[in-house]
Amino acid sequence: MKMRCSAGLVVLAVILMLATSAILPAQAQTFTVLYTFNGQDGLNPNAGLVRDDAGNLYGTTYLGGTFTNGVVFKLDKSDSETTLLNFNGGSNGGFPSSGLILDKAGNLYGPADQGSAGGGVLFKLSPKGKEKVLFNFGGCATCLRPRVPEGALLMDTSGNLYGTTLAGGVKGHGIQCNYGCGTIFKLDTARKLHVLYAFKGGADGVWPFGPLLQDAAGDFYGTALYGGDLSCPQGTTRGCGTVFKLAKNGKLTVLYTFTGGPDGAFPAAGGLIRDEAGNFYGSAQGGGNSNCYLGCGTLYKLGKDGKFTVLYTFTDAEDGGTPFGGMVRDSKGNLYGTTLGGNTNSYYGTVFELNKAGVMTVLHVLNGGTDGGYPVSGVIRDSAGNLYGTAFVSAGFNGPGTVFKVTP
Repeated sequence: MKMRCSAGLVVLAVILMLATSAILPAQAQTFTVLYTFNGQDGLNPNAGLVRDDAGNLYGTTYLGGTFTNGVVFKLDKSDSETTLLNFNGGSNGGFPSSGLILDKAGNLYGPADQGSAGGGVLFKLSPKGKEKVLFNFGGCATCLRPRVPEGALLMDTSGNLYGTTLAGGVKGHGIQCNYGCGTIFKLDTARKLHVLYAFKGGADGVWPFGPLLQDAAGDFYGTALYGGDLSCPQGTTRGCGTVFKLAKNGKLTVLYTFTGGPDGAFPAAGGLIRDEAGNFYGSAQGGGNSNCYLGCGTLYKLGKDGKFTVLYTFTDAEDGGTPFGGMVRDSKGNLYGTTLGGNTNSYYGTVFELNKAGVMTVLHVLNGGTDGGYPVSGVIRDSAGNLYGTAFVSAGFNGPGTVFKVTP
């Protein structure tokens, strides 16, 4: 089995489900394109950004660069782009579709979906641009060894890295589990990989698809794209996804199972965020309003008491539909994120704010041209309230993509 594209295929499939037409203007905000890729320096940014204390932005593109297998880039405060790493599709990986993390010394860490015979790698990139492959998942397309790392990594105070893979583990329920339903792993400082949990494809979930969170007790939290309720209407026996907790002792607890109805379906690749009280917030790509194929998606809150609340249901109108990337939350409790778009009014995607009262404000509708289109990765936020994100394409469906800023 060749799993090239993993998240990229999911993104492209979702994009192709949307309808084409013109868009209507959103509420006035200052939207600035900071950089437009040209292919040689990267193509199709598919993951979230990370920002250092000096205001430099770092990210990846899924394709493009010297070997056409994607790049790691830096965008400085003057909007000057530097390609830090060209993936070759082999020894140093390829097709990165997950965000980076940054340590205090300025080193970048991330996964690359493919490369090294198809299994993917975990890498470290120094501030001087020197890459070290920390772990090579290798090929073995028909075995159950963990491979195809997905979602931004998590680093603990000792320097251990944690993440998820889409494949490997155990052969569980459904065709998507023929080569394993996915795993949660730890890479220790000696660069030895430990499988902390292997999904079984039933009630626990299939394909952990997004970054993990860790609490003070050392327990992990995340989402699985499929699995859970295998009878949900959108899941076609695959299930509509779960929110889970993995305790330090390796016991996995399902905190919520999506039904594909008003609650939503297919928790988004952006994963969860957590407030100071221990409540979780996230988005679901499908379910909710049935105007869209598989549903238009929802925003939700999962309380520390286990109570699930739908905060907003997308309608496929000016608000868009299919929230896919990560969200951020400000000190007032407002949520910010993106959608891949909807009908004629927001086909190329939106940037939104949802306030504590549940009022949705569309901050910007992307035009698919100079703005870019399909902001897959969500947004990050600086201390001044500016939002930063990437658009998967530009100048129509075949354009290389952009980095943008939204100023309140």
